[in-house]
Amino acid sequence: MTSRSRAHLYCFLAILSWSTIELASKFLGPGVSPYPLTVWRFLIGGLVILPFALRGLKTSRRRPKPADLFQMCLLGLLNVCVSMLFLQMSVYYGKASVSAVLVSSNPLFVSIFALLILREKLSLPQVFGLVLALVGIALLVLGEGDFGSAKYLDLPLSIALGLVSSLTFGLYTVLTKRLIETHGKTLTNSVSFLGGAAALFIYSVATGKPLLIPFSWSSAAIMLYLGAIVSGLSYLMFFEGMACLGAGQASLYFFLKPVLASLLALLFLREALAPLQLVAIFVIVAGLTLSRVLKSSPNKLKSSGKGASAPAP
Repeated sequence: MTSRSRAHLYCFLAILSWSTIELASKFLGPGVSPYPLTVWRFLIGGLVILPFALRGLKTSRRRPKPADLFQMCLLGLLNVCVSMLFLQMSVYYGKASVSAVLVSSNPLFVSIFALLILREKLSLPQVFGLVLALVGIALLVLGEGDFGSAKYLDLPLSIALGLVSSLTFGLYTVLTKRLIETHGKTLTNSVSFLGGAAALFIYSVATGKPLLIPFSWSSAAIMLYLGAIVSGLSYLMFFEGMACLGAGQASLYFFLKPVLASLLALLFLREALAPLQLVAIFVIVAGLTLSRVLKSSPNKLKSSGKGASAPAP
């Protein structure tokens, strides 16, 4: 297998893994709180990535200062304690498929925050693509026919949490750009994962939130999968693929998640989306792809991806 073929395989396997987050969370059962699920997932994931981050430090010319590590931990609060916790809460209260599609729309908010914070200019095709993605999100919500259904705890709340998760992950991606460019993806993500997990652990203890998941061999296997594979190994595979393919080409795999996650939810959870919601997924993917591909500068598409983050895990 050539290096480029292996890179494409790594990116696909990473996206396939990330497409199972919502499904695996549902398999833990309705009684499992989003708090311990998020804490242990990112604690395990951060520890899996940490040895690779430390190995990278040995060859790096720039060592992180305490202020840099502190900033990574602060950004971990935004990622783990807000964005990813809200994603798990969205899945807990509603549909795995809808939550997956909403959080997959985070590149829309990345572009908006990059415009507001980093002053990155958007071309006309990018603006059109982002508007198209917003229309797709509106269609996804309008097409939901199970509002008020007893099958789900609170679908409107689930959708609201999914949107906030997507928005805050977009903000996290933009705010970590400088740290990733300076210190690399593995170190930045590992420290932010561990810092965010530690903060959520402390908050859970202080507020009496549950920290243990009822033990069974299946729940242990699912948590190990979500931590070590989804939040650890999959990141490493995607970063390896991105290093070979470049950020532009690797990021196109992002847009497989709404399709894959919805298909998996249909097959294993029997969560059928309404026809209008299927149209919405197509519109969202088309809009995000348009905004990603038709850059104002073709060089951006060929970027090595040094400063690129990853989709919401």
